Amino acid sequence: MKKLLTLLLLTIGFGTFAQETYEDLLILKADKNWEKLIKQGVKYTEKDDTKNDAEPYYYVALAYYNISFISDRDEEYENAFKDALTYIGKFMRKDKDGSVFEKHREFFSEVKQYLVEMIANEVEVGSYRRAFAWVIKMYKFDREEIGANYLEGAIRYHRGDKTTARNKWKDADELLDKVETTDGWLQEDFDMLRIGVVETAKIYVQMRQNAKAKELLDKVAPWFEDDQMFQDQYDEVVNS
Repeated sequence: MKKLLTLLLLTIGFGTFAQETYEDLLILKADKNWEKLIKQGVKYTEKDDTKNDAEPYYYVALAYYNISFISDRDEEYENAFKDALTYIGKFMRKDKDGSVFEKHREFFSEVKQYLVEMIANEVEVGSYRRAFAWVIKMYKFDREEIGANYLEGAIRYHRGDKTTARNKWKDADELLDKVETTDGWLQEDFDMLRIGVVETAKIYVQMRQNAKAKELLDKVAPWFEDDQMFQDQYDEVVNS
């Protein structure tokens, strides 16, 4: 009788046996009610029976990201983009098998591409301090982000922390050597890698290690055969 009751509860979804569908969050997303979506989504991240689900963290990140583009947003959401990245980091820790990430991959790709563009803009004008603040946010997506590790090393070198720079480059080299295929990579992954290896190669040239700079660029060159920006930067670094 006890087993039968347990089976019945599972079937009709009583208590914690119910599988949350987050239909309320989906509706708020459709209505673009970002502030309410944040508040409702955060509630799910704090409830014992849903705090380990990845889905609500995605919705909160999505809401913060969209609010970040509203110029007259409330002061409470002044750092909305950073808050979006914070929740993406939490999401990644909850999404153990990556299934929810794949479901919403277009969103995560958009955010990452936007972040890469911000980093590229700061690097282009030589604002390494500001670039560093954004580079470390890349690890919200993946601690083993190769391009971010290379670029962090380059920025730390510019800031005078040469020991940490070399350690970051060593980590990045090891991660690069582990890459067997880039089939699952998106454009932003290649863009981040290009920025990281080019900036690192430039420093190798400054250190009079031209051969090392060329070796690094040659390692990734096959992935950038159709990337004119990489080709131009390759020529500039190798022939400098």
